[in-house]
Amino acid sequence: MKTTILTILFALAFTSLFFIGCEPLDEGTTSDDPRDKYVGEWQFIESFKSTEGNSYLVSISKDPNNSSQVILGNFGNPGSQSITVTGIVTTSQIIVNSQKMSNNWTIEGAGRSTNTANTTMSWTYAITAGGDKEEYTATATKQ
Repeated sequence: MKTTILTILFALAFTSLFFIGCEPLDEGTTSDDPRDKYVGEWQFIESFKSTEGNSYLVSISKDPNNSSQVILGNFGNPGSQSITVTGIVTTSQIIVNSQKMSNNWTIEGAGRSTNTANTTMSWTYAITAGGDKEEYTATATKQ
């Protein structure tokens, strides 16, 4: 009799694990991905060392192959969204390490969010094209 009661108690305890393991996940949870605030289209207004300036769109998307990176299309205004570079996202900025673009420019720089709504960024970067290195600053506004 004691063996039967112990077997039943053991079976009940064991089957309760299945009910705990089958608990549905909360699908309403939000992502803690720091890249989310940067994803989208950004209007860059660039200022050069001189008084010349430039305005252009940069698209920022998540890198599907690296959870800490984003892909920036048309960064530095090479003239096409298909010319891309990658940037590493930290909690407060995007860092574009020195890399050669498909148009043979070399670019490097960093951008930092300038407001709590994450709708503007301040960028500093350098482009080397044809042997000449030029430094830029730009303000980017999320579209």
